[in-house]
Amino acid sequence: MKRLLALLLGSAAALPMPLVNESTICEGGACDQLNMAYERVSDIQPGYQWDDAGGYCGSWAVQRATLGKGAWISQQQVRDHTSPGGGHDNEILSTNIEEAFQKLKISYEGFDYVSEPLPQQDAYAKWLKKQLVAGYAVAWMIMWSGQSYPIYNLKPPAGMYGHVEPVIGIQSNHPLNDTAVYSDDVVLHFTDAGTNTVHRTLSSLGGSWAGPGRRANCGWTHSYCMSTYAFGWAVKGFVDDKPHVQASLAIQPFDSEPDTRSGKAPQLLKGTLTAAGLTAGSTYSIYRWDSVEDAFTYSDSFKKTSFQAKADTFVYSDGEGFQSSGTTYYRVVPQTAAEEPVVV
Repeated sequence: MKRLLALLLGSAAALPMPLVNESTICEGGACDQLNMAYERVSDIQPGYQWDDAGGYCGSWAVQRATLGKGAWISQQQVRDHTSPGGGHDNEILSTNIEEAFQKLKISYEGFDYVSEPLPQQDAYAKWLKKQLVAGYAVAWMIMWSGQSYPIYNLKPPAGMYGHVEPVIGIQSNHPLNDTAVYSDDVVLHFTDAGTNTVHRTLSSLGGSWAGPGRRANCGWTHSYCMSTYAFGWAVKGFVDDKPHVQASLAIQPFDSEPDTRSGKAPQLLKGTLTAAGLTAGSTYSIYRWDSVEDAFTYSDSFKKTSFQAKADTFVYSDGEGFQSSGTTYYRVVPQTAAEEPVVV
């Protein structure tokens, strides 16, 4: 869905309206780094979504969250791996996002917006904090203040949102093993229209909505909120039982994927993989797959290299690029004793 100007009338997600300026989202200095005692932030790059066919914000949010687990998935590939959900062709909505995760072999956990009693903001805040503390980026769906809901011809709870973004971390003045939600707990998210990281207190996310066909009211200080229903999907990793360690993927260029839907040619991306949680002296292997079908098939043809860890992290720069229009998965696994290590 396209990022819309606040105070729009009607089901504006389906209309070719102007984009929100990033400064509108970073109200009150909210793009400034906050000085809090505790934080956990996923290593994920920001950037820009495509604006075709209702907007690719849902695809882009899934793409960016998955970078934090070691894979590149084109925005078009996200749409191509699900079914029509009520928007523009396969536009990512609450109705089809889980099918996309499943077909892309992504392990996820969704907030139960169907069964959770209304209003859901308090339960959602606790759920969201738990996911972020665990190191899982979350694709959340938010309302624009002034936009009418539900969007398209959907029926609540479907369609109770106007935009999708990746939430990448949490900051708190309390130890993160404290599961309580505090009024000054802050979540960090991207906007899909720039490289700033937005900081928003969990306690300020709530808004109001008077019923079908009525506009959301996020108050005077914020242009986006959640009201009545709440939405989020945590990207936990991949559907793969093989033992592995955490790995995140950085790409170059990182901020803007060529829009192949509008006729642009794909480009070659370079990937840098950072593995964490290693045991010094242990040996690990790095695998790469360039299709969903091949992903997590552990044969030598997919092994990139092996290395002996000298510290708890290891950075691997892949000299072989991959196409921006495709899917590329990486996995770092402990090497078995029968394998011959290659120290790099």
